[in-house]
Amino acid sequence: MRDFALNRPQPGKWQSAALAAGMHLLLGLFLFYSVRWQTSQPAAVQVELVGSLPPIEAPVRPPPPPPEPVVEKQPEPVVEPPPPPPPPKPDIAIKEPPKPKTPPKVEPKPVPKPVEKKPEPKPEPKVEKKPEPKVPPKPDNRLEQELQDKLLKESLARESADQMRRQAAQEADLMAKLAADGARSKARETWAGRISAKVKPNVVVPPGVSGNPEAVVAISLLPDGSVVGEPRLRQSTGNAALDAAILRAIVKSSPLPKPEDPAVFERNLELKFRPLAE
Repeated sequence: MRDFALNRPQPGKWQSAALAAGMHLLLGLFLFYSVRWQTSQPAAVQVELVGSLPPIEAPVRPPPPPPEPVVEKQPEPVVEPPPPPPPPKPDIAIKEPPKPKTPPKVEPKPVPKPVEKKPEPKPEPKVEKKPEPKVPPKPDNRLEQELQDKLLKESLARESADQMRRQAAQEADLMAKLAADGARSKARETWAGRISAKVKPNVVVPPGVSGNPEAVVAISLLPDGSVVGEPRLRQSTGNAALDAAILRAIVKSSPLPKPEDPAVFERNLELKFRPLAE
């Protein structure tokens, strides 16, 4: 098996060999022609010696463009044109003529910025002062004030005198009323005493009554002193027989005495009776 594998024909063997031979042939041709080109003889050069070379005119530079007026922006830097290409060097060294001096660069002056003028402040309007109103002088009111004080005092004096007179009159009226009441009360007491004096003799005191018993009896009278109706007992003496004796004596004594002052007369009276009093 191993021998069979080693002796077995390989596919594409002959094509590979032909291709490798072609490639080697092409490489050889290429090397042959390239070496032959490098080994060619250089061409002869003729050189002419001259005393001096004509001056080489410097290239004329175009004038720089005028700067554009710019108000706020800084002027743009001038772009220098690219330097001219150096002249071709000859094969033989020749003294180069002195180069013309390049004029100094004139830098454009910066344009001053325009100064913005500030608006002037408006003057403040003047405020005119209003004239103060004149105050009229005060009139002299002293005389008028004194007159008013005098009238006020007189009015107060009159009012005080009137008040005193009214007070005196009231006091007099009060005294007169008190005096009249006193006189009337005294006249009533006198009238009651006269009635009691007339009734007392007609009281028949029952036996066994002692002390000073008192009875209060209400009666109605006519202007002539006559008793109207039956007398009414308001306060008992504590003895019914004595009370009945007092009521019978009042009726028996009718007409009773009239008051000395008719103004004192009263139709209805309440009288006190003490039949045992001396």
